[in-house]
Amino acid sequence: MKHIYTILLAFFLPILAVAQTAEDSVYVFLQDQPDGGYFLPAPPKIATPLFANDYQRWLWGKSVRPTARGKKASVESAWKPAEMIRIMSEVLEMEISETKTPAIYRLIRKATITGDKSSHSAKVKYMRTRPFAQMNEHVWAEYDDEEILRHNGSYPSGHTSLGWAAALATAEMAPDKQDTILRRGFEFGENRVIVGAHWQSDVNAGYLCASASIARAHANPVFRQDMLAARAEYQKIKHLKKITTRGDYPQAEKILPEPIDTASEFFLDDMMHYWLGKDERETERGQQALRDADYSLTNLLRIFSEVTGKTLSEDKTPQIAALIDEGRRELLASASGTKYNTFRKRPFAQFSEQSLLPQKEKYYTQSSSFPSASAEIGWGVALLLTEIMPDLQNELLKRGFEYGRSCIITGYNYASDVQAARILASCVIARLHTVPDFDKKLESARKEYMQIK
Repeated sequence: MKHIYTILLAFFLPILAVAQTAEDSVYVFLQDQPDGGYFLPAPPKIATPLFANDYQRWLWGKSVRPTARGKKASVESAWKPAEMIRIMSEVLEMEISETKTPAIYRLIRKATITGDKSSHSAKVKYMRTRPFAQMNEHVWAEYDDEEILRHNGSYPSGHTSLGWAAALATAEMAPDKQDTILRRGFEFGENRVIVGAHWQSDVNAGYLCASASIARAHANPVFRQDMLAARAEYQKIKHLKKITTRGDYPQAEKILPEPIDTASEFFLDDMMHYWLGKDERETERGQQALRDADYSLTNLLRIFSEVTGKTLSEDKTPQIAALIDEGRRELLASASGTKYNTFRKRPFAQFSEQSLLPQKEKYYTQSSSFPSASAEIGWGVALLLTEIMPDLQNELLKRGFEYGRSCIITGYNYASDVQAARILASCVIARLHTVPDFDKKLESARKEYMQIK
């Protein structure tokens, strides 16, 4: 009998070791990742109107290469967790290492790898040709291997997704540095346009894949435990008090570029989306877009009840309703508190058209189009629900994405307003996770969902 146990132990130990190694390296396994090939649209094809922006941004990237910003983009092309550890060490002004800061090191490393895997399904689905290959040039990055890139899909950007995932996790750990952390994460994605490794639409998709992946990671108790340990380690090293206040939102103007001016060559993309959106207004999708213009709690509960197949209401699911309402109000406050120097007119007002909702025309005329509050709420609520309903993540994320696109169809926001809002939503959710009572609401909603599942 002892001999049999020895044989079984010899057989299973390597398997257990591999499983343990995999568990130690990632928060969301590849098969559990949100499917970007499902909840995101296909990348724009060449010789179609929406490709114009990718081309214009490719030209912009080439123009930046001779500058210090271009050199930085080239140097930061290393595709490994160690690069994000190095960058976050700079941002946090401390040495992060496996021996000196084991909890922080573990969190950033695993978040980076988790984010990297988030782009896989869409990459395989579309296998998009990269800019340098499409334009018969060489990639302008110190650590990129052209042959590897040629056989690896361009959409979404894996560098962007791993960088943004690491930034979101680090910002949640160290909210006192949130704006600087998130700006560096955003620039890490922008690097890929500069060096010619990715189109702008690849990078935009990379941010969203990473946001979805980190939301899914929050459904994993190991991630939540690692986050608490890393935050405690960080606060001890920096001699910080625990942060328990809300309202200190990430500042969009410190993280994202200024809204696009009508005189910019990049405004063409906003116009293309606007024209295409107008064509949908008389369709059933256009009617849905009008219904989506209402971001009240009642309407959000109705929308996500349809998505989940569950009756979500203040009466039947009070904890889930409270979570949605909390997220909705915080996301709206964040969007309203954005402090850009430029007031951006909404599309319908810019072109002297009538609003599709006359009763809201005064509000829409007097409020800035950038960023889109509605898109921020739709995507942010979808991310929160993904944390408590991971089995429905793809359906939730697709509806959250479409909720934002509704703003383009109705002419209340430009496409760049919507994209910025989705990025900002993930930043706000990261901040909310630093508020203890908010995490308690998440846990209550998670338990309630398990009861009705």
